[in-house]
Amino acid sequence: MATERPRRFSIEVDGLADGQPAHLSVLRGGRERRRALLLHGFASDANDDWIETGWFEALVAAGYDVVAPDLRGHGLSTKSQNPRDYQLEAFAADSLAISKACWGDSSFSVVGYSMGAHIAMTLSLASPKRIAHLVLGGMGERIAATVGLAPEFADALDAAAEQSLDTSAFPPYAVRFCQHAALKPHNDLAVLAACLRGQTAVFDLAKLAQIAAPTLVMVGEDDRLAGAPYRVASLFPAGIAATIPNANHASALASDAFRARALVHLDIAEPFCCHGGPS
Repeated sequence: MATERPRRFSIEVDGLADGQPAHLSVLRGGRERRRALLLHGFASDANDDWIETGWFEALVAAGYDVVAPDLRGHGLSTKSQNPRDYQLEAFAADSLAISKACWGDSSFSVVGYSMGAHIAMTLSLASPKRIAHLVLGGMGERIAATVGLAPEFADALDAAAEQSLDTSAFPPYAVRFCQHAALKPHNDLAVLAACLRGQTAVFDLAKLAQIAAPTLVMVGEDDRLAGAPYRVASLFPAGIAATIPNANHASALASDAFRARALVHLDIAEPFCCHGGPS
């Protein structure tokens, strides 16, 4: 059964490092029985990660009020070429501002994918009592402690932005990523390069022990970028790990099984057999 179309609105958040105002474009739909904040991955946006893959519709159908922002530097939201504007704390502050504007001090669940998962962890540490459930997709032991991608990705994005990308000068995986990012109409490659440079940091994984919310750490079995989820899940007091067959880092969000496993964790679907077991 078709659900209502999401509404798009704009919200002002804390300004940029140079003092200029910052606005986020946000999609919202559903009714407030339960609440879910969806945080997309790097070089994507709310429509691509959550609308086109069916996540938004599935959560609305389950009775959730769903809020999915285009994160700063992405989609229709404010873009900057200053790396200082893309630290995890800035993304988390944006997310907290959105949740307060939509739900006041009520609790809510968070689903984050890849970069969005790092933001979700940072948000959960900043406001742990408000997080009902946490789903960290595309988050595994290879990327959990290291925020952002390797330097060659930012360098390749800058070169592509200047239309001087020498494909022989960069690793093939960085070239393929640039080509993929350039296909999305709302992406600004120079902005994405700044975003990567702003996220160059080490995540203090020991702090995850402070997050009491039931947490699902989930990856596709073929996700060689993220790595295995088990060690990361063990850092949470109520952490569970799961892997989903026939999915990699790029394809996982479009996997029906990947989404269904998250719905089990959110208590809105019947458990089913998959690696890692039911919640």
